[in-house]
Amino acid sequence: MISSPVVETPARLKDGVIATTMARAEIVERVMARGELVILKGVFPDEMATAIKTAVADWGRGIDPAEVDDFAGNYHRRRVHVARIQQAPHVFHDYNFNELGALPAELQATLRPLFEPLRELYNALTAHDVQFQIPATGPYVHPQLIHYPSGGGFFARHWHNLSPQKLGFIVSLSRRGRDFRNGGTCFEIDGQVVDTEAHQEIGDILVWRYDHHHWVTQSDLRDKFDWTSDAGRWVATFAYFDPKG
Repeated sequence: MISSPVVETPARLKDGVIATTMARAEIVERVMARGELVILKGVFPDEMATAIKTAVADWGRGIDPAEVDDFAGNYHRRRVHVARIQQAPHVFHDYNFNELGALPAELQATLRPLFEPLRELYNALTAHDVQFQIPATGPYVHPQLIHYPSGGGFFARHWHNLSPQKLGFIVSLSRRGRDFRNGGTCFEIDGQVVDTEAHQEIGDILVWRYDHHHWVTQSDLRDKFDWTSDAGRWVATFAYFDPKG
């Protein structure tokens, strides 16, 4: 069993690149070989994270929610489902940006300072060379924001294949105590349940091995559930997969 599976290390955004105090090779070794959770602290400023969340929510209000996934375009879905393969129930609102270049210029200008640094870091940690474009075949990046609304947003225990993703990012875009009170991502690592709720703050990036079993606890159950409200927990992710595979 891992005695201290959560490792926190300072980081910052410098000239569009995520500069880490911990060597990148050590991040890879800790995440992939040891199975630890590395939290890069304080990468994105509060005002930047909040502006991203607000801009995406506003964009979504101007477009009807999709009923099916469009892995070649930009869309959002309100999900109240049980995953077909993993049989994991979930309630959340996701915003998917498979074609960043097709977004309005103002929204692009808001999202690229988040996703471009993540792309550079992801390539450095995985030895991939992902771009924001859709190839004729094979996996590609699916930039995404996920909103777990107050009143019960959650995602039950599930898992992913290790390849081709290798490792994942969870970027916190909400401040605990201001934007939401309860909810966070939990993992099972070597039989140990690890709750990251007390560790990850707004602007932090959680880096994790992609085949860990994990789940997201419910957001603020005492509140009224409202799809149109921004209240709740928001995160950004950086998925890499082939939807046809």
